[in-house]
Amino acid sequence: MAQKAHPTILRPTYSLYTGSTYWDEPKFYYITSTIHKLIESCCLGTNNYLNKIHINRHLGLIIIEIDLIHLHFRSKGRFVSRRYKENKLKIKKQSWTVVASRLYIALKLIQKLSGTKKVTLKINRLKAYTRSIPKPARRQLIYFNKGFNRTKYDFARYGMQLIYLILKGKASALTFSRFLTQNICSRQKRKRHYQFLAFIKQALKALEPYKKIKGLKIQIKGRFTHKAKGRSRSWKHQIGSMPLSQLNKSIQAQYTQTQTAYGSVGIKVWICS
Repeated sequence: MAQKAHPTILRPTYSLYTGSTYWDEPKFYYITSTIHKLIESCCLGTNNYLNKIHINRHLGLIIIEIDLIHLHFRSKGRFVSRRYKENKLKIKKQSWTVVASRLYIALKLIQKLSGTKKVTLKINRLKAYTRSIPKPARRQLIYFNKGFNRTKYDFARYGMQLIYLILKGKASALTFSRFLTQNICSRQKRKRHYQFLAFIKQALKALEPYKKIKGLKIQIKGRFTHKAKGRSRSWKHQIGSMPLSQLNKSIQAQYTQTQTAYGSVGIKVWICS
C-alpha cells in the first residue's frame, strides 16, 4: 500500500514568492517562516491563540497582519471595582499585556533579521466569552463549568469557546492543534488525558448542531496514556464529512508533535470548510 500524501499538497494554491529586490527565494521562505515561528511563540503560555498571519513586503517596509483569538475565563459582564484594580499587584501570566510586550520585542528582532527600515504590525483581536455559546450547549457542558470542577477541568471554558469558533468557521486548524498540544502536554498525571479527550468529544457533540463547516477530524496517536511496556494508543474523532480524496475541496491540515511523561504524541487536525 502506497504512502498517503499530504491533503493540501496537490490542491491548487498560490505561490507566496513573487520576487523582490535583494531577497532570493530561499532567503524569502527562511525569513517568512522565522517570522511566523517568532510571532507564534509570543502567544505561548497564554489564552491568546494565533489564528492567521499575512506577511507583505514593499521596498524597505514589511507589513505583518495577524489575527488573534483571545479567550476569556470569566464572563464579559463581571464588575471590577477601582479598589480591586489598585490592590492587584501582579499581572496575570495569561493576560493580553504580556502578549503585547512580547510582540513589541519581536518587532525589533524581525527588523534586525530582515534588514528592513521599518516593520509594521497590525493586530485583529477576536474576543470570545462563554456567554456567546448558545444556552442549550452550555447546559449540556455545565458539569465541566461547576465551581468545584474548575481546577480539575481548567481547560473547559477555553475549549468550549474555541470549538464553537472552529465550528462557526472563525478559527483555523493551527489554533485548534495548538490548544490540543498545550493541554495534552500538561496532563502528566494518570487518567488526566482520558478526562480531556472525553471533554473534547462531548463538546463537539453538544456544539455540532451549530456548525457551519462541512467536517472536522482529529487524530491523536502516541504514548499519552499509562500502559504497560509503553504501548502507543490511537484516538480518533470526526464530525461531518472529510473528503480527502477530492482535490476541489478546501481542507486545512495541521500536523504537530508534543511530548508527555510517557513519550511522544502526534496530533493531526483536518477542517473541511
